[in-house]
Amino acid sequence: MSFDASFFVALSFALVILGFLKLGLPGRVASMLDDRADKIREELEQAQSLRDEAQALLKSYRQRAKKAEEESRAMIEQAKLDSEKMAEDAKTALQARLERKTRQAEDKIGQAEAQLSQEIRAVAAELAISAAGKLISENLTTETADKILDSSIKNVSSHLN
Repeated sequence: MSFDASFFVALSFALVILGFLKLGLPGRVASMLDDRADKIREELEQAQSLRDEAQALLKSYRQRAKKAEEESRAMIEQAKLDSEKMAEDAKTALQARLERKTRQAEDKIGQAEAQLSQEIRAVAAELAISAAGKLISENLTTETADKILDSSIKNVSSHLN
């Protein structure tokens, strides 16, 4: 009986498959995939909790901004009431005081908005950097790092030219 090459290829293939099954390779691969899926699920949950935390901080800062705006409106309203009271005494003095108080209120509003905006940006940047750093440190391979580095070098050189 003569056997051609396709018979030996089929026999070799069957032996390799049987060897894999004997060693329990499909179970190991499935276990590794399940472990990886669990790790990714945990990372997603962690990212979601960071996102929820950032949302809560943003909401808090928006409430602060609203409160500051209401206070500034109240200050402006008080300035108007004061100006009406002073109108009876001296119209020229009233005009000077009203302008000064309005400028002060606008400066305070501007300062409060600028400070709040900086705080929001700082918190958002810290959270984004932390999350990105964590994800990158856990998922970055040397091959990916080399690709990113090469891309960055090309990007910088194209901007310099």
